[in-house]
Amino acid sequence: MILTSECKEEFESTFFYSPSYYFFSHGRLEILGNHTDHNHGLCLVSSVDMGITAAVNKDDNGFAEIYSSGYKPIKFPISSLERKEEEKGTSLSLCKGVLNKCKELGYKIGGFKAYFVSDIFPGAGVSSSACYESLIVKIISTLYNDDKISSLEMAKIGKYAENVYFGKPCGLLDQIGTSFGGVIYVDFASLEEPVLENINFDLPLKIILINSGGSHAQLTPLYASIGLDMKSVAQNVFDKPYLRLVSPKEYFMRIAMPNNSVSERAKLRATHFFNENERVLKAKKALSMNDATSFVDCINASSLSSQTLLCNTMVPGHYEGSPQQAIDRLRPFAKEGGIRIMGGGFAGSIIAFVYPKDFSSFMSAAISLYGKNNVKSVSILKDGPSLIR
Repeated sequence: MILTSECKEEFESTFFYSPSYYFFSHGRLEILGNHTDHNHGLCLVSSVDMGITAAVNKDDNGFAEIYSSGYKPIKFPISSLERKEEEKGTSLSLCKGVLNKCKELGYKIGGFKAYFVSDIFPGAGVSSSACYESLIVKIISTLYNDDKISSLEMAKIGKYAENVYFGKPCGLLDQIGTSFGGVIYVDFASLEEPVLENINFDLPLKIILINSGGSHAQLTPLYASIGLDMKSVAQNVFDKPYLRLVSPKEYFMRIAMPNNSVSERAKLRATHFFNENERVLKAKKALSMNDATSFVDCINASSLSSQTLLCNTMVPGHYEGSPQQAIDRLRPFAKEGGIRIMGGGFAGSIIAFVYPKDFSSFMSAAISLYGKNNVKSVSILKDGPSLIR
């Protein structure tokens, strides 16, 4: 949701004059393709009408200055963009990382004052950090580069900031989701130059996000273990650096053979990778043909695979308050619809695709179980980050 009036009021009360520009950067939805990107797999990702609105003024004093509701203000000279260990994991590191990469790529950078207002609720799982990165890139592109930074380059700049400055070893999927509009099919055969295709569709399904609770703060080792497990199978069983280089036929012929070089958990997760890639292709076709039934089947099959093969729908031994518990509780209310975990997993968000006839009862059940602030009906936006006016 674009929050221009709130941004204007906060900017004026902070800087004592009116902003000249308003921007909006959206979050992303992982439609399908759970934990496939790091092994060069296939994904479906989309924009979502939750994000960050910014009131901005160009400033020639050589400083970037950002205020955000509920966060510590940021102010730093754009001449000082070096990476600092003590800044890892902060918004400051993301902003400096974005500006540094823009400069490295030959784009002009300059000072600005901004006030950010977000409507992304905690635990929404729509990648608020990537949304933030895309917003900074859009501001620099508009103010200083005649809006010449492309959507794909925007995504790559954001990934650099998150990897190198923020210290999170993410792939490019989140940034693609926050840099493009609509539903995007992504083939990560090349991580740096993925094949992208915009999917036009018209399905009679409502999309609902539910925060099941729990913090992602201590879960990085669990996330990392998934990609490492998959790569261990590729390397130790097939002598390949990652699973995409293994053909599905060869994989399923050999994986059942006795092999003590990898764990059983790693084999299960590798099996998920190949099955999930196939589901992405089926879901892409279903979207293109406006086949809601087949699309929902893919969503539910992915959900079961994340639970039984990928094993990321709960922290081991902690079912209470987990995404898996939320899926189990709400699945009866989705009726013929679909419901699955979204993103890294282990805690946080699930996503539901519900037919209009079941929407009210599903929302009532979800709000009753998880509270109004943790349940939101959302829509897919057609456009990427934008200058509003």
